Amino acid sequence: FIPDTYEFYWNTDAHGLYSRMLREYRKFWNDDRKAKAESQGLDPLGVSILASIIDDEVAKNDEKPRIAGVYLNRLKRGIPLQACPTIKFALNDFTITRVLYVHLETDSPYNTYKHKGLPPGPVGCPSKEGIEAVVNAENHDYLYFSAKADFSGYHNFARTLREHNQN
Repeated sequence: FIPDTYEFYWNTDAHGLYSRMLREYRKFWNDDRKAKAESQGLDPLGVSILASIIDDEVAKNDEKPRIAGVYLNRLKRGIPLQACPTIKFALNDFTITRVLYVHLETDSPYNTYKHKGLPPGPVGCPSKEGIEAVVNAENHDYLYFSAKADFSGYHNFARTLREHNQN
């Protein structure tokens, strides 16, 4: 589904809803977006999976394309995503505000600390902003990010593990 506001008549049946959602999905995934996704090495499903992670990971929309670039760099280099939202999804506990080492031991295909690549499906319904962030990801060489200590909701970015550990 593409999150948006849709108007329906009160008597729209399940087939009518499905047809409308499929039409909106196809309209959203136009040739331009599909080409951008492909240039990132992803298909629409892969974009949606990554966007769902980014939406849960990032509070500031203006930072989403940079975070998308980090995750895409990790995917291209075969580095596990190590995305906290996938752990919360695997545990089915969205109240977790700080992922701990004990959580990282979770046995699940959604555990991106144990498994390389994208998880098998989205961890939530991705926003349009999240999808746009992935297809228009920043091109940089960052591999890591961590929350800034000022509680601003923004992140510090690093190219090396050493820089990341300093952050």
